[in-house]
Amino acid sequence: MVLALVAAYLLPIICLMVFIGYENKKYLVYLLWGSLASIPVVLLTWFVAPSFPAETDLTVSMYPLIEEFFKALPIIVPALIGIKNRDEDLLFYAMAAGIGFSLIENLWLIFPAVSDPSPGILLWVLARSFSTSLMHGCTCGIIGYGIVLIRNFDRAALPVLLFGFYTLAVTTHAIFNLLLLDSSGNPGIIIDIIFPIVLFFFLRTCYHTDVPSLFRNGNAT
Repeated sequence: MVLALVAAYLLPIICLMVFIGYENKKYLVYLLWGSLASIPVVLLTWFVAPSFPAETDLTVSMYPLIEEFFKALPIIVPALIGIKNRDEDLLFYAMAAGIGFSLIENLWLIFPAVSDPSPGILLWVLARSFSTSLMHGCTCGIIGYGIVLIRNFDRAALPVLLFGFYTLAVTTHAIFNLLLLDSSGNPGIIIDIIFPIVLFFFLRTCYHTDVPSLFRNGNAT
């Protein structure tokens, strides 16, 4: 079972390196922040949990709201004060923050399961670690993409526009959690894995496409 724990911690970092690539050491700052962001999330969760009698209510409504806010702070704050990053760097940093958060989340979600010696536990740990780490990175990446799209707007409109992309990230996170709750057996595991992979490649395509210019060209014709 020690192997299961090692896999749960190494897999998110491997995903980050494989899907995004290594450009500079700055990603470590965002990875660290994502890990630290779990502290206020856990504290707030303990505080509000008694108000939600059903675990489904917490998983689908409250958890995504709290987690997406704290994960995205290191990319939202620079945008609000006027600091700009390259589009590809922004995706990289957003993914690092989300995956950093998943490292700590795996500790208290997966650790109780590794004491179970049943045959399929390692496969479950690998699937859970991969899917949730990539999902956390992608939802943070959604907010980052919002920054890419709206950075040329009037600065007074940035908070409202960012809130819109934050809402989209929260909704995507809630859908993933709902699918996870409804999962049963191998088909459920497959859905949990496919969902964040498709989301990631969709996001990466968006980051590498100048969407505003497409609309300008369409208007010109």
